[in-house]
Parts: sequence; structure tokens; C-alpha cells
Amino acid sequence: MITLETYFQAKPHDAEQEIMADDLLVRVNALIDEAVAAKAFTHAVCPNTGTEISGSKGGTGDGGFRLPTATTGSARSSHKEAKAIDVYDQKDNLDTYLHRFEHGVGANTKLEEHGLYREAPASTPTWCHLTTRAPGSRKRTFNP
Repeated sequence: MITLETYFQAKPHDAEQEIMADDLLVRVNALIDEAVAAKAFTHAVCPNTGTEISGSKGGTGDGGFRLPTATTGSARSSHKEAKAIDVYDQKDNLDTYLHRFEHGVGANTKLEEHGLYREAPASTPTWCHLTTRAPGSRKRTFNP
């Protein structure tokens, strides 16, 4: 289970950001629990962060909450709003699980069920970027 503590990594944040992160993590953890129960995903720890959140070498935790001054990713990154997370997915099993529900009967079911959006897997090798913030395209899987 990904916790608020591992998400924020002791970075300063306000009450609104904590509310946004809590909502995100409830959704993401529920999705992960379903994928684990379906034997489609296994919890794994990123060697760079020591958590289930992907990040850069040295454990800076770039895949969780980012400070407004962070240079990782876009200046308008949903990570800076506490609305996005990069789940460590070394073998792309979580992305593969989600892909199964996007192409076929009930397309987008899992992302819609959990109120989540994700970056296209081709743009996120070894992690699955999930967010509660809808992209401009409103597509559940989007290109950054």
C-alpha cells in the first residue's frame, strides 16, 4: 500500500495538497489491489526510491509529490498538485492489465471505475503514471 508518508517523502505540503493526495492514493491503491488480486501485478520496490513509487537514481522521489520548484517533468505537472503518481512497474504489468480493459468490451473500465487517467505506456517505461486530473483530451490514456 502506498501511503501519504511515502508519497510526500517529507516534502513540505499544505492541507489541500494532502486532501488531493489522499484521494489519489485511495483510488490508486484500490486499482493496484484489484490488479494484484487478478494476479496481473505484483507489488515491487523501486531500487532508486526504496518505495513502490518510481523515481530517479538517488531516491529523490520524483514519481510522487513534486515541489513547485521541481524541474522534473512539466512545469504544470499534476505531481505538483498532489494529483499524480508514478507507480513502479518495471515489467509494465500494471499497464498491460489496464490495456486489457481499454481494448474490448467495457473499454476504459478500470480507469473509469477508479476515476483515473494515465500517460501512454510508451512514454512511461518501468512506471505507470496515474493521475486524477483529466488531460485536455479527456482520454483515459493520453500522450504527454
